[in-house]
Amino acid sequence: MNVLLEGIFYNGHGLAEGNRILLRMLHEAGFRVRIEARDADERHKLLEPEEARFIASFETTKLGSNDIYLYNWVGSYVRRRPEFRVNIARTTFETDRIPDSWVPELNSFDEVWVQSTFNKTTFINSGVNVPIRLIPNFFDTDRFTPGGPALPLPVREPFRFLSVFDLKRRKGYDVLLDAFLDEFSAGDDVALVIKIRDNNKVNLLIEQIESHPKPKRDKPPVYIIDQMLSTEELLQLYRACDAFVLPTRGEGWGRPFFEAMLMELPVIGTNWSGQVDFMNSRNAELIQVEQFVEIMDNENPAFIGHVWAEPSKSDLRDKMRAVFMRKAEVKERAAWARKELLLKFSRKATARKVARELTKFAEVLV
Repeated sequence: MNVLLEGIFYNGHGLAEGNRILLRMLHEAGFRVRIEARDADERHKLLEPEEARFIASFETTKLGSNDIYLYNWVGSYVRRRPEFRVNIARTTFETDRIPDSWVPELNSFDEVWVQSTFNKTTFINSGVNVPIRLIPNFFDTDRFTPGGPALPLPVREPFRFLSVFDLKRRKGYDVLLDAFLDEFSAGDDVALVIKIRDNNKVNLLIEQIESHPKPKRDKPPVYIIDQMLSTEELLQLYRACDAFVLPTRGEGWGRPFFEAMLMELPVIGTNWSGQVDFMNSRNAELIQVEQFVEIMDNENPAFIGHVWAEPSKSDLRDKMRAVFMRKAEVKERAAWARKELLLKFSRKATARKVARELTKFAEVLV
């Protein structure tokens, strides 16, 4: 079967990482794949040359027939390709609904793939009426090994909370900084390490830290990494830290949560949206939702008028303190959580689901 896979492949975004893994899944399952890379101009910026060459080789594949078009990117740009006999759209959204403009186009597809039960509900409630398939997010789970080299960090404190996110209000970084600075002090021997991608906005973090009312000498340290890291460097960053925390307001899946759990880090995250497919009270610390709020202002206009969760700052403080104080207990639970994720969401298991969903069209394509 011939598949055209469209999306991003080369940059550091989670969608690109997922598409690289999806491409390998399709290739290893015997599908003939051509890709249309919407980020081809970034081909040589991040990936190792060998991987970049491998990905690029699929840009010139000649398809024997137009069997399946698989779009895996932002829903704003999704368009049916009528020259293909089967059209599948895979996308996500992080609020209580999807934009109205997405619905007619998605309903022109044969199927829509989503990565969480949260999105299955929000897409259906928004009016998507074509078949929706639940396909977990794509990870090369074999690479996530807790043992191995750690990234050298200029951090003296023995306990390190880590947070990884795009610098967007949706990620709840304002709640995170306030809770951390309120709860801990310079004498606690604890630090917060923040990894962001956009160094053009790092001043947003710095300004919030500096404006916090606690005297500078009493504030616990916050370290900011504002540069792109390769996958291997990111794994080393997880190994260099002791717990992961992100009071997000909404996720389609929550890739950093999943990655941190695979690396056996105790994880603290909001009890709403995509991540609750794999996070629960047995394997993670779930932050209570204080209220659901209408989004009145946001850097993404598509969010305006939608609803997302406002995580409880006081409960986040309690959860961070508990993880800090009960190190042995939460570490033991984190090891169990990793085993649970590998059992349910291994690369092989997800690859089988993808192959099964595509091969069911074989009779239609004869």
